[in-house]
Formats: sequence, structure tokens, C-alpha cells
Amino acid sequence: MKIREIKTITIVLIVLISAIAGLYSVSFGNEQVQERIDNTRTQITEIEQIIKAMNEDIKAREARLLEIEDELAKSEQQLIQSEINLAGAEERIGEKSLVYGDRLRSAYMTGGLSYLEMLLSADNIGDLIIRTAYIKRILNKDAEIVAAYSEEYENLSEQRAIYAEQHQGIENMRFEMQAQAQNLTAQRKEQDELLKRARDQLTFDLEGITPQAEREPIYGVVIDNASPARPQHGLSQASVVYEYEVEGRITRYLTLFSTLPKKVGPVRSAREHSIMLAMENNTHYIYTSAGTDVLRLIDAWNVDGTNALYSRSSSFFRDSSRRAPHNFYVDLSTFGAVEQSSDVVIRPAYLSRQGTDVNTVSLQYSNNLRIKYEYDTRQRAYRRFVNDQGHNDAEGKRIMARNIIIQYVPHKTDLVGRPTPDIVGSGTIDYYALGQHFKGTWRKDDKESLTRFFYEDGTEIERIYGQTWVQIVRPN
Repeated sequence: MKIREIKTITIVLIVLISAIAGLYSVSFGNEQVQERIDNTRTQITEIEQIIKAMNEDIKAREARLLEIEDELAKSEQQLIQSEINLAGAEERIGEKSLVYGDRLRSAYMTGGLSYLEMLLSADNIGDLIIRTAYIKRILNKDAEIVAAYSEEYENLSEQRAIYAEQHQGIENMRFEMQAQAQNLTAQRKEQDELLKRARDQLTFDLEGITPQAEREPIYGVVIDNASPARPQHGLSQASVVYEYEVEGRITRYLTLFSTLPKKVGPVRSAREHSIMLAMENNTHYIYTSAGTDVLRLIDAWNVDGTNALYSRSSSFFRDSSRRAPHNFYVDLSTFGAVEQSSDVVIRPAYLSRQGTDVNTVSLQYSNNLRIKYEYDTRQRAYRRFVNDQGHNDAEGKRIMARNIIIQYVPHKTDLVGRPTPDIVGSGTIDYYALGQHFKGTWRKDDKESLTRFFYEDGTEIERIYGQTWVQIVRPN
């Protein structure tokens, strides 16, 4: 994106602001005009933030492409040298094979006379000494040939192993370069689309500009997953969903929202680990009370959150069509505890490496709670199933996961019988995206630090854009 183009868009939109002010000043009051102008200015700021984030991401990917190209050129030179070394080794071992073969053929042509026969047929002591020395020289020469042959053969094997390793390394770099190029193409395409929308229309939906631009979540809502709570409201609109075990081998969700649905829930009580997950994502934590020990933790940790059960906000309400405690909801669009984030993160459309093809993912919390994901190649996302039924939210929207992280975490049981995953520490994961499976690890250093996910080689996982499901389960 050229800076001149950004400035041009900004100027055009500022002119439109002025035009709006003049057009509506006759038929609307000053208050309405000012509101329209303020909204337009906000939209301009959002466009500039997205373009800036895209530019930074494109620059980083272009830099990585240059690095890969340089590494690839060096590796290809090394591969050429390895091919030369390999050819030389094969030539030398071939020569030694010919020499030793000639030696064996010579022995055969003599009629297969044994060394013992040669010694016994000596005419006298002098002849015996000469023959003994001759045989010794032959044996020493044979030993030298065999030793040299063995050494060259070992060198040849090493050269072949080095060649194979370098060849695989080049293939890996070419794959990453292709992935980075695909991401760049996708980013530039989205930039072009963003410019077109900015020129053609003044009001727009940020979520529709590009699926790769994601706002940071601002609310973390604990949602019920007992049978009477299904189907839940707002679940398909969450940016990230953590699923974890509670009493009775059922589960509960911590849902992170950057958008603000009018009905989210049913809202349920806090747990120690869901508090930490809300804290690490810098979200306002919404829950319906908790045990006294957990409430003490919330006070001690100075958690940014709201105990909905005791809140006087009209954004919390009960749905009379359901029974308590599975009928308590929040309207995030009116709650207003925090302002919607203006921070935008650009997530890639493609993975930077190739995994194992896996189209179906299955896990089980209990005999009564079985989870399955099936990859939809057209939508490039995973259709979620609960107990073999397609998982939809209460609005009828399908739950489609773009990233699935199965996080294996040790569980303990507290004094009142609550399962409690120990999410501070480290462990293993299975990561699924775009029909690919990767093994990896997770690490969380303390209660407030971000849980980080890594591939097996230690490279941090860069999630693709779209909804992410983190399944917190007991180790196998």
C-alpha cells in the first residue's frame, strides 16, 4: 500500500464528511450531524488502522521471503557441491572395485593355487623365504585394498545421507516459500478489496472488509454446556472458545468476544482456570458468582470482571422459556463495561508448513459428551458435532472452527470435588487447521501470561484467521 493512496482515501473521506455536514444540516439538527461526522471519522480511523496492520504484515512476509530465497540459494549451492562430492566418491569406489576385481580375476586365472601349496612346493630354504615374502606382500596389498574400499564405501554412505538431508531441507524451504507467497497474494488481494470499498462506500462493516482482519476480544463470558442449556446463544460469534471439564464430566465454555451479540449465554459460574484464561487475553470476565474460594481468588487477583448474578445492569436478564440456572443471559451490545477494541491483528489465510492430512477429529469428555469435527473443504473450516449431531447455536448458525487446538493438561480435584486443569506449566497439543494435523507443545509461565502454542520444532504456531476452539482435556 502506498502512503499516497492512503492519504488520497483520507482526503476523499474528509471531503465526504464535509458534504454530509452540508447535506444534512438543513433537515437534521446539529446533534445528528455531529454524530454522523463522528461515525465517519471513526470509520476512517479503522480503515487506516487496518491498512497499517496489513502493510506491517506484508513487509514481514516479504522480508521472510527474501530470507528464504537467500537460504534456498545457499542450500542449492551446497547441494551442487554435495552432488560433485557424491559423484567423486562413487568414482573412487568404482576404481577400487575394479582394482580388487582384477586381483581376484588374476588369482582365478592362476588356477586357484593356494598360498600353502606355493610354500610347500619351494625347492629350498631360499626359495621358501622368497615365496613367503611374496605372499606377505600380496596379503598386505589385499588388506589395503579392502580397507580403502570400506573407507570409501562409508564416505559414500555419509555423502548420500548429507545429500538426502540437504534435498529435504530445500523441499521444506520451497514449501514455506510457496506458503508465504500465497499469504502475500491473499494479503494484497485483501488490500485491493479494502481500497475499492473505501472508495465506493462510506459506511461499512469492519468484519466484512477482510476475514483476515480481526479485532482483539474484549469480553470473556462463561457459558453453560449442560444439556438444558443447549443450544447456546452467541456461540458462533465468539473469536475463541475454550472448552473444559466441570463436575459430572460435563463441560463449560469460556467464550471470547470482539463482536457484541445481543444475547449470549446461558452465563454460568467462575472457575480458577477460566479466570486465568480471561486474564491472559485481557478480557472483561463475565460470570454468575462462584464458590467462596474462587471469589476470594477473584478479589486477590484484582480480576477485571462482573459478577452478573449481583449486577444491577439491565444488560443481564433471564429467559422465561428456560429453567434456572440455565436461563441467565447478557446483552453485550448494551453492557458497556469496556469499549470495543480498536486494535486489529492480521492473521494469515494459509499455513506456513505442511502437516498430515486429517479430515476428522474426535475426542470424548465422557460417554454422554462426544465431540467431533469434520473438515469442509469448500469453507476451509471444521463443522462441529456434539454427540453425532451438527452443532448449531440458538440462532441456527453452524459452529465452524478454523483452528482446533487439543490441549493436554493435568487435572486435579479440589476439596469440593471440582475438576481443575492445571493450565500453568507446559504440555503437548494436537493442532488442526485447513485439513492438516500437527503435533506440538503448549506453555504458560504464570496466571497472567499468555498460553503459547508451538510446533514440535519449537516454532510458535501462527493461527489462521477465523474462530478457534481450544479443547482442554486430560492427557491420554
